[in-house]
Amino acid sequence: MREIHVSELKPGDVVGRTVFGKNGIVMLESGTVLTAAYIERLRALGFGRVAVRGKETRAEELPARGRTPSEAEAAAERRDPADIDCLKQDLGARKITEEAIRSFVESDATFAKLALPLHESARFRRAFRDRVLEAAGHRPIADELGVMRQTDGQLFGHSLQVSLLAGIAGDVSGYDANRMYELTVASLLFDIGMTRLPESLIKAKRKLTEAERKTIREHTRLGYQVLSGIREVPAQAARSALLHHERFNGGGYPLTFKGKDIPELAQLIGLADVYDALLSRRHHRDPYPSNEAMEYLFAAGNYDFGMEIIQVFLKHIAVFPVSSVVLLSNGQLGVVETAAGRLAHRPVVRIIREANGEAVLRPYSVDLNADRHLVIVRTVPDGGIRP
Repeated sequence: MREIHVSELKPGDVVGRTVFGKNGIVMLESGTVLTAAYIERLRALGFGRVAVRGKETRAEELPARGRTPSEAEAAAERRDPADIDCLKQDLGARKITEEAIRSFVESDATFAKLALPLHESARFRRAFRDRVLEAAGHRPIADELGVMRQTDGQLFGHSLQVSLLAGIAGDVSGYDANRMYELTVASLLFDIGMTRLPESLIKAKRKLTEAERKTIREHTRLGYQVLSGIREVPAQAARSALLHHERFNGGGYPLTFKGKDIPELAQLIGLADVYDALLSRRHHRDPYPSNEAMEYLFAAGNYDFGMEIIQVFLKHIAVFPVSSVVLLSNGQLGVVETAAGRLAHRPVVRIIREANGEAVLRPYSVDLNADRHLVIVRTVPDGGIRP
């Protein structure tokens, strides 16, 4: 396979890599035989270079021994489709996946992240549960969620969290029922392309090489291809899988979209993806402290993500849920009193112990929105201060 300029294309050439339009829609699938009309259309739309297969026998038709190293490496970058089919046919695993999803949407702990008034929280909780279960009730969607759980439990858990976080942002942004369902499906399956890569790569506990990072980036296109082939998946969900790594300043991938060119669903999912990834243990690193994750997102405003979306997101996510015990930067110990309608890292805290270790006889409240010099350092398990 080689890349050539559109002006060099000839009828009969075979597309070697799927051609995407600026809007993220597939223009020509890999394997398409080019006609004069196709070539003229590519020229009219301003495409530069297109990957085409050579005139010689296709690489996939050659025996493994006859392939060049680059072709062999390319073949190794994809998981065997037969493995995926086997995972989908595992009835026991399917039941475990269904139970895991139901447990997630019905657990009180899941919704501790909400920073919404009580009545709004209850409404969102019911609607979120119904949407997730409706989506997972479609066999093809359930199959892909099962593939994800069996491939990488961390990836599966991460996708459930992203569906919750993106759902909160979409809800407070006033999305209607149809758009919320699109967002739910999109946020559950946005990373499905990762399951088409070798497990040894996605679970690597080391720094990846540049070639390996390039392979990992292909998960967006692979995910788009998978979801585009599922009738029960909305088109916008497939686009979100393709575009969730695009960034506001144009520094993302795979199409280097920027600003308003990035669909809002993809922006919300991308933001929720980054946020949960920062706070979660990954195969190659420990989680970041909550205050550092917050600072990262604020620094990313109008760079990785639009600042308005970041502010809406953080205002309705409870990084420090009500009743959690926290240590402040001045050494005081407190209990989170109010988080709803505030920036995620600046709740109202009721002080229960002073910095010198003395218990407070009459606990008093500190508003971290007002006391900007104070920040929460970390939560404190069981109310005890660890050294």
